[in-house]
Amino acid sequence: MFSVVLAAAIAFLVTVALGSKFIEFLQMRKFGQFVREEGPQTHLIKAGTPTMGGVVMLTGLLAALVVVARFNWPTVATLLLVAVTAGIGLYDDWQKISKRRSEGLSVKYKFLLLAVTVVLADVLALRYVGVTQNVIVPGLDRNLVLGPGIIGIGLFSVFLLLVLAGVTNAVNLTDGLDGLAAGTGAIALTAYTAIAFLERQYDVAIICGAMVGAIIGFLWYNAHPAQVFMGDTGSLAIGGVLGAAAVLTKTEMLLPVIGGLFVIEALSVIIQYGFFKATGRRVFKMAPIHHHFELSGWEENKIVVRFWIVQVAFSAAGFFLYYLLLYNAV
Repeated sequence: MFSVVLAAAIAFLVTVALGSKFIEFLQMRKFGQFVREEGPQTHLIKAGTPTMGGVVMLTGLLAALVVVARFNWPTVATLLLVAVTAGIGLYDDWQKISKRRSEGLSVKYKFLLLAVTVVLADVLALRYVGVTQNVIVPGLDRNLVLGPGIIGIGLFSVFLLLVLAGVTNAVNLTDGLDGLAAGTGAIALTAYTAIAFLERQYDVAIICGAMVGAIIGFLWYNAHPAQVFMGDTGSLAIGGVLGAAAVLTKTEMLLPVIGGLFVIEALSVIIQYGFFKATGRRVFKMAPIHHHFELSGWEENKIVVRFWIVQVAFSAAGFFLYYLLLYNAV
């Protein structure tokens, strides 16, 4: 437990210490956010705010792990997964900045890059980390076994892709208000820190704890009014850590509960798009759902804090369900 707390503290201090200088660097280079025209008009004032702040968050994470972590296969596999997802986000952010637009990589190319990432993660997880091709379904006495053989490996790869693509895109969609993705990400990762610790996967617990510390340090600058945005670099990295933690602790089916707010955000987009295509009308004033509340007159801080509260409830419920399952109470 001391190592987890130490990792979180180091990541927090490094992120806070480097944050202001990194923001100055981004301002000098004019690496600012381009706000999409179809978004809320109140967001136009945020145009030009430095982005790619996820880089300093990841620097804090790496600094903590250099001091505290043991560099074994679980650590290496998780870091590789996070590095690749963050790299995809960094390239996406760079595309937006260099082309001076609010859209970066297309969904197709993001998905393709994530698929390649999953193949890498699958090989590491199955061959070196010892992850089994079974999925634990809460409430059932028997596990869903995706294997053996080539077909089983293929099914497990598809399952990993769904987990990773789902969580990274959901966190990315949540990143629309100052401090929203950071706060909800830290809350979900706190639950996974505790789960990994109870599973005796201390390396995973250290990584999750360090990421929580780095995110809180980033919130020092990302709280409303934000001095810097995390960009896709940060949101995809948070999703990568969540996905890796879920797979390594075999709690993939609990991830939608622990990250319930992210699920709501993603579902709001799917519902809005599907309903509009079918009827030509909208369910929400704007999607993702945090924009609906903005256009309904809620202040940004009120939305963020209330969404944090909702995420606390989801993460607590997910952890409580895990705890009951751990002791065979359900």
